[in-house]
Amino acid sequence: MEENGIKPEELKLSDKLAVERTVLAADRTMLAGVRTSLSFIGFGFTIFNVLRYVLAHAPTKLLRPETPRNVGLFMLVAGTIPLFLMMIQYYRTLKRMGRKENVFKNPNFQMALIISLLGTILIVTLIADFIVL
Repeated sequence: MEENGIKPEELKLSDKLAVERTVLAADRTMLAGVRTSLSFIGFGFTIFNVLRYVLAHAPTKLLRPETPRNVGLFMLVAGTIPLFLMMIQYYRTLKRMGRKENVFKNPNFQMALIISLLGTILIVTLIADFIVL
């Protein structure tokens, strides 16, 4: 707001409420992104383990050996990368709305950061597991 020369204190009540609604919409969007990413990450990890179990215990080999890794890795990446992009968008939206507080103190951003770190750790673990084998 201040880049226009208008300070937040000078805004009318309706304008202040409009800014608050926009920030709350950004919060909802961030949480929807966290929910979707968590679903993709969880499903990717689960499908990796299920396919690996099927590959190990099936009497006939229905899958190629790299199929569990590829499917799981795709789902993990499909959940983690968009979440990083969502965090950048959220940060920019708060900054554009003139929010002065540190984004890292925001619980929505903290949850997104934790989920994105979880996804990154699972991706690295999945890749490292197959490099060692």
